[in-house]
Amino acid sequence: MAETAKDRCDALASDPLDEDRRRDVDLVEWDDLDADAAIEACSAALAAEPNILRIKYQLARAYEKNEDYQQSVKLYRELADRGYAAGFAGIAYAYDNGEGVEKDEAQAFDWYSKGANRNNAWAMFNLAKFYDDGRQVPEDDRIALQWFERAASLGNARAMTDAGFLLETTTTDLRDVVKAREWYVKGAEAGNDVGMANLAGFLMNGTGGPKDLEGAFKWYKAASDRGNASATNGLGYLYYEGLGVTKDLAEAMRLYQIAADAGIGTAFTNLGYASETGLGAPQDNAKAYEYYLKGAELGDGMAFNNLANFADEGIAMAKDPAKAAEWMEKALRAGATFSRDQMRDNAGEWSVDFRKALQARLKEQKIYTGAIDGDFGATTQDAIDTVFNVPL
Repeated sequence: MAETAKDRCDALASDPLDEDRRRDVDLVEWDDLDADAAIEACSAALAAEPNILRIKYQLARAYEKNEDYQQSVKLYRELADRGYAAGFAGIAYAYDNGEGVEKDEAQAFDWYSKGANRNNAWAMFNLAKFYDDGRQVPEDDRIALQWFERAASLGNARAMTDAGFLLETTTTDLRDVVKAREWYVKGAEAGNDVGMANLAGFLMNGTGGPKDLEGAFKWYKAASDRGNASATNGLGYLYYEGLGVTKDLAEAMRLYQIAADAGIGTAFTNLGYASETGLGAPQDNAKAYEYYLKGAELGDGMAFNNLANFADEGIAMAKDPAKAAEWMEKALRAGATFSRDQMRDNAGEWSVDFRKALQARLKEQKIYTGAIDGDFGATTQDAIDTVFNVPL
């Protein structure tokens, strides 16, 4: 049987998140969508059979990929008028990002809600993000999780991963790292590179289940191969430490550099550590300091911690207890668990002047009420707990 324009349109633009798609053709992810070819095929198909809404949606999708937002929004509105669920999601996304219409989060939320209630997984995912971020509605992790899980049940791999991330990071009673790991497994197996990277981290550290270093290597490698720079950095760490793979400092440094070039703050910190210790790079404290500064600029907690140590010890700079305290506070606020453990268990290894300076910083912010004596007792620890993982 000869291939029709409709067949070509389906083959070129069938959306994995469209519940009304054809089920007998290969699905086309957004990054793989050839907009020009799809526009040609779907335009011909729609001209021949103007009442097939799936074809109109696929044409709208192709126009959107081609950044012809006037055409895509026009078609999405026509689809919504006919009750086509993916059309609601398309309009919502346009309002959410100001594509073809003026950016309007209230309109986006309304259209996502309509699409979600018509069983569109992409609308469900984005509606979950509104609740997760507290946009247009009060932040509500429970409702966000419900929408992530509904979207995931329809095959949305990003929703699988984000459900895991919410369960991992929420400060509510929903926190459950065992379930988070289960969702990361699903996201990874469904092809989401962030899910792969997050799962690898859980497997490396034994979070939510047993350690599995070979599994960590497998998933970091898979995500890195898909261009996930954070996973490339994680893969470098496995090579650096010899975890789940033969230790190879040269390969670790190569991977760290790739991740750093992609803007991963932790990769700069790892390069700095290699320069500080001379393991994997020539020992050079000045170079380590530069790397740590770059990591700190990108918000990496361990970079702040290591800069605090340099300032306290006078490494690559003059001793500066006040600067060390400033960087330590940033490390704590960035959620650096190592820093929190240091201040709780090893504060005596830091100078008295640093400890006094940190107490003074917290006292200025009315977080600490005790004496400026360098004694990190219960009152100081309570103050440190107050700022830990709370951004400035």
